[in-house]
This record gives sequence, C-alpha cells and structure tokens, in this order.
Amino acid sequence: MDSHIGYLIKSINDGIKTKADEDLQSHGLTFTQSRVLVFLMKRNGQATQKEIEDEMRVTHPTVVGIVSRMERDGFVTTDIDERDHRNKVVTLTKKAKETGRNMDRVVKKMEKELLSPLTEEQQKQLIKYLELIYVNLR
Repeated sequence: MDSHIGYLIKSINDGIKTKADEDLQSHGLTFTQSRVLVFLMKRNGQATQKEIEDEMRVTHPTVVGIVSRMERDGFVTTDIDERDHRNKVVTLTKKAKETGRNMDRVVKKMEKELLSPLTEEQQKQLIKYLELIYVNLR
C-alpha cells in the first residue's frame, strides 16, 4: 500500500463513502444526501441552498442536484427565500426527520466498526489530529 498521507486519507474517504452508501441505501439516501440531512437537522430542519453549499464546500449546481433528488424522494421541500429571491430555502419533511433518527444509529454503528482496531485513547488522538489537519486546510 502507498503510504502517502493524501493517498491514505483519500482511500479511507472512498471506503467510508462506499460503506455508508451501502448502509444508507435501505433508507433511500446516499452518503452525500445524508450529510445534507444531518446539516439541516443541526439547523432546526431548514437552511438555504447557499448555506448548504458553504457547509459542504461544493458548487451551486452540485447542491441543486442533491436537493432536487432529495425533494423528488420526499426528504425535503424547497421554497423561494423571501429575503433573497435568488436563493431557495430547503426544509426537512417529516419523512426526513424520522429517517434522520434512524440514520444516526447507522452512522454511530459504522464509526464504531471503523474505529474498532483502536483503543479509546488512540481514537481521541486520531480525532484530534484529523481536526488539526482539517482546520489547517481552511
């Protein structure tokens, strides 16, 4: 295995995304859609598409596609932002809120499996190091 840090992080990310997509398929969501759902849950069920773009660090067309599919599948509704008519407000549906509670269990289970080879102290250190790297990227 190539030991370059960027390669390892990318490979881990790809593996997490693949596993998460498999686990979330039964809920009718992709990993990316679940990230939007979690973000909206943290924001009391509502945010603008611009806020989603900023949080996920993706382009407007990417968010439009994600939100459109989530709306089609009954997870969100969209309305024109009254403060800025160029933007849309995305709101979770009842279905999304119920799915979110179930999804939280799926994510916790996956994280537990992912970190199982590490001691509790190693897990804390890993999180600390990853947070440092992430902050350095911003």
